[in-house]
Amino acid sequence: MPWITFTESDLIQRSKDYFKGLYNRNKKFLIVSAAFYFLALFIGLFIGYFLPSNIEPFLLSIIRTDRMFVRQNGINTITILTHNLYSVFLTYAGGIIGILTAAIIFLNGFIYGSFLGYLSSNHHIASTIGNVTPTLYIIYTVPHGIFEITGFIIAGAAGFRLTIAIVNVLRSDSPISDHYWEFKDSIALLGISIVLIIIAAIIEANITLHLGNYIAHLL
Repeated sequence: MPWITFTESDLIQRSKDYFKGLYNRNKKFLIVSAAFYFLALFIGLFIGYFLPSNIEPFLLSIIRTDRMFVRQNGINTITILTHNLYSVFLTYAGGIIGILTAAIIFLNGFIYGSFLGYLSSNHHIASTIGNVTPTLYIIYTVPHGIFEITGFIIAGAAGFRLTIAIVNVLRSDSPISDHYWEFKDSIALLGISIVLIIIAAIIEANITLHLGNYIAHLL
């Protein structure tokens, strides 16, 4: 039997075809996951801006928890990565129930929106960089947040794909092997989200603060 060889261009094309297929098969789950996140973000933004006194105890409890985590573990790539990977795996595993994945995505979006809305209502939060304004909040979260938020949204899509795969297995008389591709897709999406979360952790631990300080001094 002759050896089958692939050129670099063949591998690139095969990779493109795979990811394109993965996206097309799971587009609706990605849309639903993103919709949950950004709906929650806008709800949080609304509540934070118009009802700051109501949301303030919740936000302060998050700040206290984060500060305690930093005191105990410090801020470095490993601690940030460990913390975020836990959330990602929880988001994915929540797909066993389904509603848990949706709740985690919603909570993540709500928290980000609440902080931004709260700060936009002329309230401030004291930190090591001084009083945090809406502009500073964005500056110090966007560099890593682009990858982190995208990673969580894709993890949410992976969780939803897992939910539907389980439902299809339970409702179908066909063997579980017929649904193998659904579980495989959910794992592939989880893998992509993990890569993005790793990138986000590296940026947050090593770049965000320095870049944020540089931009802040230009303002």
